[in-house]
Amino acid sequence: MARARPSRVASSSKSIFLQKSMYGLYIGAAMFLGVIASGITAYCLKGWNLSDAIYMVVITVFSVGYEEVEPVTTPVLRAITMLIIVAGDASKVYFVGSLVRFITEGEIGKAMEEHRKSRDIETITDHAIVCGYGRIGQTLARELTAKNFPFLIVDNNAERVALAHTHGHLALVGDGGDENTLSEAHIERAVVLATVLPNDMVNVFITLTTRNMRPELRIIARAEDPATEKKLRQAGANEIILPAFVGGMQIANSITHASIDSILRDGGQHIKNDLKDLGMEIHEHPIVANGVDDRKTLAQLIKGVETNCMILAIKKPDGSLVQHPPGAYRLEANDTVMILSHGRVI
Repeated sequence: MARARPSRVASSSKSIFLQKSMYGLYIGAAMFLGVIASGITAYCLKGWNLSDAIYMVVITVFSVGYEEVEPVTTPVLRAITMLIIVAGDASKVYFVGSLVRFITEGEIGKAMEEHRKSRDIETITDHAIVCGYGRIGQTLARELTAKNFPFLIVDNNAERVALAHTHGHLALVGDGGDENTLSEAHIERAVVLATVLPNDMVNVFITLTTRNMRPELRIIARAEDPATEKKLRQAGANEIILPAFVGGMQIANSITHASIDSILRDGGQHIKNDLKDLGMEIHEHPIVANGVDDRKTLAQLIKGVETNCMILAIKKPDGSLVQHPPGAYRLEANDTVMILSHGRVI
């Protein structure tokens, strides 16, 4: 079954509409100001002083109808006045029309955006339901977006739902423990539900409700207190994640087991000094474009010195690392081979 993914067409159309409306406002304002400036200039060229010219143009453009400050008796002055009346009214109509269009299309754009969201929710399938859009929910949403996996946010906080919309995600305002909300999120078509709220009891209740509605659905639940794990299992969660425990284990592992990645990326100077005391060093061997080593395999590169060195990783031009590459790995221009050896061997 094909997965439904959020469409960006409506939001793009909304942006185009608003841009066109703003452009119309700018044009209307420029026309109106241009008429005023031209009229003032024309009257001044006919010998009127600036004050009288401004006054005459304003009462003419805004159709006030006060008596002229100077006699308008010559054909040229009458022609100027008639042009100001016609052009002024036309520019006013254009500007007001653009303003109305800007306001109207803004509302239409909002309606189109709401319709798009509703339509995308109605057609979504094979998706994940993420209950909660706090710190963990936002991180989860970013990762799912990066992996192009469809998902729907459910949160009872309207501000967090609005934030999810701002980030471009589908989201519903509602209680993840309410059957109606889960039905609206199309739990019958979901492949997994993750409840990642900071309240363990709420996560237990959401898990229990979900399991009653979809006995076979995969459920992943967050727990802050390790003692809640048993309750979540009993409620029907397939997997329980304890963020504090997992984070603590990762930090402890980083402290006690320095990885090759940390050594090569961050320097790992203490470890490098220890290696040097043992007569070993980490060397960087660059692969030059069209050079002697370009397009060689690793086995070909270290042929004859295999017993004196070990390939730790290949550093790619973008900074990423290929750790423990096989001998058949084909080297490319601008790669850097990280070698652990007794002195330089290549």
